[in-house]
Amino acid sequence: MASSKPIRFKISALLAIPLISLLALWGFAATVTVGDSMNLLTISTLYDTVGKPGDELSNALQHEHLLSAEYLANRSDSARAALSVQRGVTNQARLRFRERTTTESAKSAMSPDMRIRFNEVMNRINALDTIRAKVDTGRTGLVGLSRDFSLVPDALNRLFNIMSLNNDLPLYQQSRSLSMISYAKDLMSRERAMAAGAMAMGRVLSPSELRLFNELAINRRFLLEQGLPDLEPRLRLPFAGMQTSTIYTRFTGLEETLQEGEIVSAAEWRSAGDDLEAVYERALTAVSLSLADRAAPSAAETFTRAGIAGVLGLVAVVASLLVSYRVGSGITRELAGVRRAAMEVAEVRLPRVMEKLRRGDHVDVAAEAPPLEPLGSTAEIHDVAAAFDSVQERAMQSAVEQAKLREGVAQSFRNLARRSQSLLQRQLKLLDGMQKQAEDPVALENLFLLDHLTTRMRRHAEGLVILSGGAAGRKWRSSVLMEDVLRGAAAQVEDYARVRIYPMAGSTLVGGAVADMMHLFAEIIENATVFSPPGGEVSIRGELVGRGFAIEIEDRGLGMTAEKRAAINERLASPPEFDPAETDRLGFAVVGLLAARYGVSVTLRPSPYGGTGVVVLLPENLLGDPEPVEPVVPLRVESLPSELPGSVEPVLPVPADLWKTSARRGNGGLPRRVRQANLSPSLRHEGSRDDGPRHTADADPESVGRSPEEARALLNSFQSGWRRGRAESEEDGTER
Repeated sequence: MASSKPIRFKISALLAIPLISLLALWGFAATVTVGDSMNLLTISTLYDTVGKPGDELSNALQHEHLLSAEYLANRSDSARAALSVQRGVTNQARLRFRERTTTESAKSAMSPDMRIRFNEVMNRINALDTIRAKVDTGRTGLVGLSRDFSLVPDALNRLFNIMSLNNDLPLYQQSRSLSMISYAKDLMSRERAMAAGAMAMGRVLSPSELRLFNELAINRRFLLEQGLPDLEPRLRLPFAGMQTSTIYTRFTGLEETLQEGEIVSAAEWRSAGDDLEAVYERALTAVSLSLADRAAPSAAETFTRAGIAGVLGLVAVVASLLVSYRVGSGITRELAGVRRAAMEVAEVRLPRVMEKLRRGDHVDVAAEAPPLEPLGSTAEIHDVAAAFDSVQERAMQSAVEQAKLREGVAQSFRNLARRSQSLLQRQLKLLDGMQKQAEDPVALENLFLLDHLTTRMRRHAEGLVILSGGAAGRKWRSSVLMEDVLRGAAAQVEDYARVRIYPMAGSTLVGGAVADMMHLFAEIIENATVFSPPGGEVSIRGELVGRGFAIEIEDRGLGMTAEKRAAINERLASPPEFDPAETDRLGFAVVGLLAARYGVSVTLRPSPYGGTGVVVLLPENLLGDPEPVEPVVPLRVESLPSELPGSVEPVLPVPADLWKTSARRGNGGLPRRVRQANLSPSLRHEGSRDDGPRHTADADPESVGRSPEEARALLNSFQSGWRRGRAESEEDGTER
């Protein structure tokens, strides 16, 4: 391997001569000397091609504005003739402006910002004929006329403001002050036109006209007061003399009279305005010429200075290229090699390792992070490559260790949850035995409540298993009715009595998905009961659709914002890898994982009841053979089943309130369920689909005179049904 040289030597050889020469000589010559010379020539060109014709056009438009206002007032032939003559003058000024500003010298002198302002001016000029048509037809007033004729002068003023020499601060300040004073003259011409139209009609200014007149007068005085102090004494002298003249005093006196709402003579107003405008124009012309002379020094001297500096800079540039090309190209190749290696690790190798770790594949760190080959002859770059080898190896090892740690934590969670599941299942069996032996209604009711709490605890343990990557510990070999799956899910939530499951077709769910889907529905139903009023109903409906079986779960809560709902839907559609640090909305995390595992679509939408609706679409591959079912009325989950029919609890337990009723009657017999008894009177109807006549507990002939022994025998028959259901469940459902 060639001997390594320190990078400091190469950098010193690279930067010693060329960069100092390039930046000090060539940069100075190109940016300072040549730039100043070109700016001086540019400002002179712009003044000749844009400034002069622009001032002529602005003055012509000011006169046309005045005559247009007088013509609108009296519509006389003499006013029309004077306006026609002035329009010809304006057209000539407009034509000269177009010709001068479209020359090659004018275009090359304009910067990109100037071209934007220039295009704005041309658009305003092209709209002048439309303004004239409105004057001829009388479709405008004095206020509208003033605003229309202000478009071109305003655009010209914005163009002139960016034509100044920004790199020459004193000259820039003088030019800006002159621009403000010139704009004040344009405002004065608008005042003249506004008042001339009203005076020609022999009336005072209307409220809207007076408001605009006052605005123009105030702005004119403000611009004049702001611009004069910044002018040099020699340049300020013509305007100072104008302000102290009797002509200016005469005009301002008439102006104040108009502002007070009084009327003045049209001839006197016209004469005072003409005199002041002539003095104003002479002062502006004199100061403009003086500034133009200052902005045009000898360009030959500046170009000579630029040429000498440019030659010396060119020599330095050539020397820099010869030295830097040979040395810099080698360093560039070496650094590019390190960069490619770093990009490959960041964009190819590390993502590939992470993907393998997510799949649980074995990762060979030595094979995935091979050391970089020696690059070039620079010792420091070799050190960088060696350091990068260490970094990438440690990064790979850290990723593998983190994956092992996550898997270990997940395994620990699964083991703990499995143990809890086993204990809870044993507790459920123990509770079942105690329920069979209990004869006291109060004790039996408490056992039912404890059974329900244990069932909910088992669901939470299953949720922990699912979040850690496992599956629920229960399964069914045969398909289960969809309505029974939903009943089992509703029975696993705290407020099960508020859940109403509406009749649905006899569709079934395949046995392998029953446990997980029941868990999914339980999480959604519990969320609906938690975020809805205590007395609000949670409705569940389901039907076959074109792509599977759709189940709608709606609550009567306050709902959620569109942004929050969209975020949850996105998370449910593409659930990220579960992060144990995220403890918010664990239920949605479980739902997302289960939905992704079975290809189920879960979507939140606004509910017509004001809350939130959840639509769950089960794909066709999860549906079993349909079973015929008899039509029934909507079922409210009033009892506490710990499992599905056909699995662990095939018979719904007797509600606790019925046990209490029976106890109060001295065990004289169990009352029968009365259809629609829990509905409000407004919802009851005579045409319900009842299988038999309605009875009350007091009207039941079988309950009259029943002895305690007969009631106990009837309860034993219920317990026998539970016992058979559990036996069948233990044959169909097993624990993993």
